[in-house]
Amino acid sequence: MRGMRVRSPSPPLLAAAAVAALSAALGAQNAPSQMIPLGATPEQIVELAGRVTPTPRQQRWLALEFTAFVHFGMNTFTDREWGDGKEDPALFDPKDFDARQWCRAFRDAGMRGLVLTCKHHDGFCLWPTKTTEHSVKHSPWKDGKGDIVAEVAAACREHNLAFGVYLSPWDRHEPSFGKPEYEKFFIDQLKELLSGYGPVHDVWFDGAHAPRDDRATFDWTKLWRTVRELQPDACISVMGPDVRWCGNEAGHTRDAEWNVVPVDTDDDRNAEDSWEVAQSLFRFDVQAADLGSRARLAGARRLVWWPSMTNTSIRPGWFWHASQDLQVKPLEQLVDLHRRAVGSGTQLLLNVPPDRRGLVHENDVKRLRELGAVLRATFGAAVSDGARIKDFDKVRELWFDSPRSVDLAVLAEDVANQGQRVERFRIDAWDGNAWTPVSSGTTIGPKRFASFEPVTASAFRVWVEKSRGKPALASFTLHRRPRLLAPPGIARDREGNVRITGAPGTLVRFTEDGSDVTGDSRRYERPLALPSGGVIRARSFPTDGATLLDLGLGTEATATFGLAPAGWRIHAVSSEQAPGESASLAIDGDPATHWHSEWSPREPAHPHRLAIDLGAEHEIRGFTYLPRREGSNGTLAQWRFRTSLDGLTWTEAIADGEFGNIEANPVQQVVNLPRPQRARYVELESKRAVGGRPWASCAEFGVLVR
Repeated sequence: MRGMRVRSPSPPLLAAAAVAALSAALGAQNAPSQMIPLGATPEQIVELAGRVTPTPRQQRWLALEFTAFVHFGMNTFTDREWGDGKEDPALFDPKDFDARQWCRAFRDAGMRGLVLTCKHHDGFCLWPTKTTEHSVKHSPWKDGKGDIVAEVAAACREHNLAFGVYLSPWDRHEPSFGKPEYEKFFIDQLKELLSGYGPVHDVWFDGAHAPRDDRATFDWTKLWRTVRELQPDACISVMGPDVRWCGNEAGHTRDAEWNVVPVDTDDDRNAEDSWEVAQSLFRFDVQAADLGSRARLAGARRLVWWPSMTNTSIRPGWFWHASQDLQVKPLEQLVDLHRRAVGSGTQLLLNVPPDRRGLVHENDVKRLRELGAVLRATFGAAVSDGARIKDFDKVRELWFDSPRSVDLAVLAEDVANQGQRVERFRIDAWDGNAWTPVSSGTTIGPKRFASFEPVTASAFRVWVEKSRGKPALASFTLHRRPRLLAPPGIARDREGNVRITGAPGTLVRFTEDGSDVTGDSRRYERPLALPSGGVIRARSFPTDGATLLDLGLGTEATATFGLAPAGWRIHAVSSEQAPGESASLAIDGDPATHWHSEWSPREPAHPHRLAIDLGAEHEIRGFTYLPRREGSNGTLAQWRFRTSLDGLTWTEAIADGEFGNIEANPVQQVVNLPRPQRARYVELESKRAVGGRPWASCAEFGVLVR
C-alpha cells in the first residue's frame, strides 16, 4: 500500500481505516522505514521508531566505523580548495604517485575504508573518462595512460580497505552543467566509475551547488537507481538516501545522535523510486541540534533509518597545501575526534590529502601512525575480557575476581535486529557495599563511548534508565585509555610577543624555524619576541620522566604568524558598523572580535574595501584572512588584494581569487602572492560574500613578509 494515510469524507470510515492501519503498523516486522498512520499517539510513534532498523548495506557501512577521505586532484597542483574548471590538465603530474603508500598509512591508523574524490567541482577526472577531455588522459602523468581510480581501487583490495567514490554533481568545467543534457553526462560518468573498478562500498555526492529542485534538469532518483543497478551493496551518501551528513565539517556531533529520523512525506516508496521522497530528504535539516527526540518525532509522517557520517580533515584544508604541512591536527585532537564521532554512533570519515608527489605527507603519516597506536592500545584488548556477565531486564553487570581500573565504557545496541531504543543510560561501579554512579549518557545506537575519571572496582554495570520499548544491548565492554598529554597552547599579542602554555606537570620545548621539536630543543621559559612573524612549533614533555602514553608518542602544536600588527592603523574602509564591529577590530590581534561592513541604515553592497597602513615599507609575500568566529555573515567568498607605497597610487590587483568551501570550513586562509611586493599600504577588497549576502567581515587580517 503506497501512503498509509487514509482520507475520507465519512468520519466512521476514516476512523476504521486509521485504526486498521495503526494496528497493521504496530504488528509489522522491524524494517528500514515505518509509515505513521493517522491517529497514532506520540507514544505509538515512539514505539514505531524503536522498530526501524538499518538495511544490510547500512549495517556494513556502519561496521566500518573509521574511514579515509582522499581529496586529490587538480587543486593539489594549483594550491586551491575550489578550482574553476579552467585549469590545464598539463598541471597534473604526481611523479611519485603510490596508492599503496596511502593505504598502508590508513591501515596504520585503524581505518577500514577509503573514499576518493574521483571528480571535484573543477570537473577534472582522475580516470580516463570518455565523457570529457578534462582528465588524466590529457595530463603528463604516465604519458596520459594512467588511471588514478584503478590504482587506488587495486590498492584498497590489496590492503583490505573498502573502496568508495566521490563524484561532484557540480562541474565548473562542463558547459552543459545546469542544462538538461548534463544529467546524461553525469550518469555516464557514474556508470564508468561503478562498472570498471570492482566493488564500491560508498557513492558520495557532494551538496555544494548541486541541482536539487528541478527534476527536468537533474533527476536524483534516476542517479540513485543507477547506483542500485550497478552497485547494489553501495551506500549513497550525503545527497542520497542511505547516509546523511552530520551537518558540519569540524567533526562536531550531537550528544544524542539518533539514526531514526522523521521525513515529511506520506509516500512509502524507496527514495530511488519517488521524487517526492527524494525532495523530503533534501528538505530535512541535517544541521539541526535535535533530529530524532520524542519531541521531534511528534506528528511524524514517516520514519527512516538514516545514519550520520562525520567528516573533517586532518589539516585545515581539504586539499594538500605546502603551507599546512605543519598544521596537521594534534594527536589529542584526533583521539577526541574519534571519541566523539565513532563514540556517538557515526562513521568518522577523516580526510588525508596526498601531496603533489602523489604521496601522503610524512607529517600526516606520522600522526596517523600515532593515532593507530593509541586506538590499538585502547581497544585492542578490553579490561573486561574474562569478566562474569549477569543480565537482567534493563541491566548488564560485569564482575571481576579482583578490582580493575577503567575509565572508558563501550556500549552497543543490537540495531540490526532491534533498532535504536535507548534514550538514557547510567554506568555504576561496585565499591564493595553499594553501586556508585560514574557516568551517564543519552543514546547508544550502533556504538557509544562513555568516558570518566579512572575508577577501580570489582564490578561495573550499565543501567538503561529510559528506552523506546525493551532495550537490546549487543555489547558492554570496559577499557583503560593510555595517558595523553595536552598539546601546548600558542598565542601572540598585538605587539608580537608569543606565549606558550603547557598543561600542569609538563615542560614545553620549542623551535622558531619550523624544525622538529626534540628533547634537546630549547625549553620555553618566557615570552618570545616575534614581530616579523614566523613558525613556532612546541611540544609537551612529561616532567616525571615517564614516556608519553607508554608508547613513546609526542604531543605537538604549530602556529604560523605574519607581521605583528603593532603600529598598524586603518587607512580607509568603505564602511563599518562602529563601534562594536569597527574596522580596527580586524587588526587588533584578537580573533574573537571582527570588522563588519555597515548593517544599517545604508547596508551598502559589494565591493567592500579595507585598507591598512603598516607603518613602514615591507617586502610582502602574502596575506592571511580569518573569518569571523560566529556565523558567516560577510565571510569573504571572492576577493582582490592590492598594495601601495604612498596610500594614493595603488597597484592593479596582484592577487585575486576565491576562498572555496570557507562557509562549511571557516578556518584561516593563507594566500601566497605570485611575486613579493614592496609596499607600506595593503588593501583587501571583498567582491562577494558566502551565501550572496551584501556584507563583508573579517576577524583578523595578517600580512606575510620575507
